[in-house]
Amino acid sequence: MKRAALAVSSAILLVFVSACSPAKLPDEGSASSRLDENRFIPHTLGEDPGPSSVPGPAKFQPAKVPAIKEKTAAAPSVSPAAPLPTPSVPAKKLNNASAPKPEPKKKDVPVQKHHQEANAVQKTEQRKLSLAEIHHKYPAVFRMRGTSQGKKVALTFDDGPDLNYTPQVLDILKKHQVKATFFVIGSRAQTHPEIIRRMVREGHVVGNHSYSHPFMPKLTASEFSSQIMRTQEVIKPLTGYTPRLVRPPYGAINEEQVRWMSDHHLLAVNWDVDSLDWKGLSSKQVYHNIVDNARAGSIILQHSAGGNDKHDLSGTVTALPDLIRSLKSSGYKLVTIPELMGIPKDL
Repeated sequence: MKRAALAVSSAILLVFVSACSPAKLPDEGSASSRLDENRFIPHTLGEDPGPSSVPGPAKFQPAKVPAIKEKTAAAPSVSPAAPLPTPSVPAKKLNNASAPKPEPKKKDVPVQKHHQEANAVQKTEQRKLSLAEIHHKYPAVFRMRGTSQGKKVALTFDDGPDLNYTPQVLDILKKHQVKATFFVIGSRAQTHPEIIRRMVREGHVVGNHSYSHPFMPKLTASEFSSQIMRTQEVIKPLTGYTPRLVRPPYGAINEEQVRWMSDHHLLAVNWDVDSLDWKGLSSKQVYHNIVDNARAGSIILQHSAGGNDKHDLSGTVTALPDLIRSLKSSGYKLVTIPELMGIPKDL
């Protein structure tokens, strides 16, 4: 028992001595001597974590650590009156940057718009009217057909006279007792005056088809008037009257020329049915081009001479007798243009 008691006493004494002895510090440079400097920094920056406990018999009170800011370079303290430092800029660029930018030049929109509008008006005024527009604008001067009353149609023949086709056409018309209107070329009438006289004797009407068959819209005002007046001077002594009717070659005429004709009391006469015989068509084609399109008041275009010796008008000559019979059997009366329109043939 004494031994047991002695052993317990020795153990107690040993514990007491150990507790009272100072703790042995680790050697400098050992792993345990390097404490983590962030050990006591709270997770929420700016808070005071309060006292922390460390292992060991003695309690350790950590010093207060200021809140750590983001790891950025500290900005220099600047006085409010002092300007902030600016990076070095080349003189040329600095001058450009400091100089005020010139305002963009404003376009003169109103003036430009007025010019555009003026040009548009000028183009409109200079625009040439179509034949249909001329007819609509000058219905009393430029005619394309007659009245539909009375079921009348008018046969007309252009480009004569010649010594080949014109006499054949006259022979057929005489045989069938039909009166037609011939628009003759002044130079040809001058060359074949006897055929013009025959037209008059047999009751046909002679009209003006220019002197040399030009494209009228390309002529000057003086050239146009010369084409008309010169032909009038050729026709008058052969017919005994100055024709009132004028057919422009190709049916082409412009507004200025129509006004000139109005001032001279002339009447421009085109057509609404084209036989297309000038294309050298067969008699059957010529026939159907006319019969299938003719109606009361129609003015029918054919030719009694070619533009040159190569033009073949045998189709219109061959088709003419059947054409006359067909129109008559359909109740049409074949008349001259003055009768169709109820106007005089002369001035």
